[in-house]
Amino acid sequence: MNNFTRDPPSKILLLVITQLSPTFPLSNDLLFEQFTKYGDIKKILIFERGKANKAFVEYYDVQHAIEARKDKLGKYLAEGEGKLTIHFSRLKNLDLEVVDKSRGTDYTQASSTNSDSMKHSNTDDPNILRQQIESFNRTFTQTSQRNLTPQRNDEINNLLNSDSDDDINIWKQQKQQGPQISQDVQNMITQKPSKIIKVTTIDERVTAKMLYNIFNKFGNVEELLYEKQMQRLFVRYQTQEFAQIAKEYLNNIQFFDQQWRISYHPLQQLQPTTISDEYMIYYNPNTPKLIVPLSKTIIISGVTEAMEISEMMRLVAKVTEIKIVAVDSLEITMINISETLKIIAVFSDYEYKNQKLIISIK
Repeated sequence: MNNFTRDPPSKILLLVITQLSPTFPLSNDLLFEQFTKYGDIKKILIFERGKANKAFVEYYDVQHAIEARKDKLGKYLAEGEGKLTIHFSRLKNLDLEVVDKSRGTDYTQASSTNSDSMKHSNTDDPNILRQQIESFNRTFTQTSQRNLTPQRNDEINNLLNSDSDDDINIWKQQKQQGPQISQDVQNMITQKPSKIIKVTTIDERVTAKMLYNIFNKFGNVEELLYEKQMQRLFVRYQTQEFAQIAKEYLNNIQFFDQQWRISYHPLQQLQPTTISDEYMIYYNPNTPKLIVPLSKTIIISGVTEAMEISEMMRLVAKVTEIKIVAVDSLEITMINISETLKIIAVFSDYEYKNQKLIISIK
């Protein structure tokens, strides 16, 4: 079973439940019974969505969510019924009140015998919680009763159906007749350096945030346009030198199951052309940026729980060695540079127990 996680560990799990007959009695209480053995559960929310049912399970402790995912991934709810694919959710908290046409249960009182549960249940600022839910509601909001733009509607549908197998393969190979130089080689010969680079053949599991985390390591990024359906990315850097550095270090590198192809792109305005495109503008002060070559070894500082952070790293990348090098720092060595990029992509600026993790390349 592939234990890869597309997002950082979180106290909220997203369950994708397939191979489920229409008569199977799927309920919040059934999920509660199966998942509560890993730790106290705060809330459960079930969606009925197309080919697969989906559900959120929120724990009080991220470690309990990690243990539940590790044990239940790929298993069935019952014999031959309800195969589980489990991701860590991007939500910070789960608010049952803002979700339409779903089945949610708050288990706070059920866990109230544990004093820690009551302590956790009082820590959420309602205003902050509402803001977090609004910013992340594309991960679970039903759209039929909401006044959403077509772009937001498509984002929600794409996320909730992200594990279906009906993605369109848009790449077609053209037959070459006789000895000739390919168009890709022609483009490489004639292209001129630019502040914009184009990256092709991006794995479908990769997100825009992951791409920004990687490319911003090699210079200040001003704009990013991710055309997910076309599996390509455009990055505008603050200077042409930053673009040259990123191209030099990242061209032809293997990231997940795809080898990136990077070329310069003529200077022009970057703008989305389809509702699935993701376009972002970043403000980066024009200050010196320390850029170092990629390495199999990184240093992570801001670590408060060394054992828990180590386990999270192993969920994301293939790690060969982890050393404690200071009170709040770990030295982590991967099997290759591609695995290093996974850590950078997922954990850059990741906050764990109110402490931001800082990643530097050794």
